[in-house]
Amino acid sequence: MNSIMEINTNGTLKQSNRLVVARYKLTKYEQRMMIAVCSQLKKNANEFETIKLQIKDLAEFCKFKGEDEYRKVHSVMLKLMSRTLQIQKDNGKWYITHWLQSADYLDNGTIEFQIDQRLKPELLQLKSAYLETKTAPLMEFKSDYSTRLYFILSKMTKIKEFDYELSFFVDRFQLGETYLKISNLKNRVLEPAIAEINEKSDIKIEHQYLKVGRTIKKIHFIVTLKKDKDKSPEELEQVKLLESTKSAMDEDQKAVLKNLVDRGVSEEQAKRIVKRYSVARMRRNIALAVKQKDTAKNLPGLIIKFIKEDIAGQNEKAKIELEKEKKTKAKDRKQARELFHGQPAETLTDSKGNVLQYDEPVKVKI
Repeated sequence: MNSIMEINTNGTLKQSNRLVVARYKLTKYEQRMMIAVCSQLKKNANEFETIKLQIKDLAEFCKFKGEDEYRKVHSVMLKLMSRTLQIQKDNGKWYITHWLQSADYLDNGTIEFQIDQRLKPELLQLKSAYLETKTAPLMEFKSDYSTRLYFILSKMTKIKEFDYELSFFVDRFQLGETYLKISNLKNRVLEPAIAEINEKSDIKIEHQYLKVGRTIKKIHFIVTLKKDKDKSPEELEQVKLLESTKSAMDEDQKAVLKNLVDRGVSEEQAKRIVKRYSVARMRRNIALAVKQKDTAKNLPGLIIKFIKEDIAGQNEKAKIELEKEKKTKAKDRKQARELFHGQPAETLTDSKGNVLQYDEPVKVKI
């Protein structure tokens, strides 16, 4: 028989990135209970073990207040048993499963949980593409959406700056159609969660809503750890300098900066480029360099070279000059036809005295 586990208040929850961005909707109490249960797992085990906890300890850790702890645990457990979640497989398709396979009250004031077997790949033996977070701070969140948003943004701290479609949160949080209205999503979900995460967690969130045309469609995040112990003072200074530069940029410049970094240009170098050159110049040269990426050993270097020398601009000028030359030749040809009726083509010259080369003699209707 499994022994009663003592909840580790300094424990961690380890979950796959697939689970982080799964589709599901849980209240803050249901999330707390699942976090408490999953954090007791032996993360390198091959199979799920039965999690046996004292109801009193579980209620205390999850901060179930306001009513009898047994009734609160029982109520939350019943709801969890009926909750489903959708997880996206590697092939892009989704599958549906449950959080709990079973839950059983015992006579000695304990409760046994068995996690659904299909969650094994998301919670056990994770070697890559996972998020590990401390559990105790998550129990402080009061908004239903703070924990979910915290998970999603925490896994992006290495990237630091990125965009999400607002529809992503409506889908993953399984919100109703009313939340497709930006004011509802912003005021009821995102803003309260962001404020709480900034106040109570180990990450700092800066954000800005972005328009596509006249409608707000995206949210731009800058997410950093409040304590970057692994960074040198020089690296932290570079981050500060970069963020101060970003704050002075307009949306088009920020978009180009992100594009440059995504293509492999260092943040510091990308910042200098964006500060120096026009958005139009940068965009046309990035596009041209990317077209040639298959023949380029160093795409970031090629992008920088193209922007600095404005290769795309030079190509455009060459095209314009070529078009002008074609129009001039066409004009000269028309004049030649008017002046020389039926003479061999090689005897005709343009306005500069150059012989006009035609495949056959000029034919003019008189």
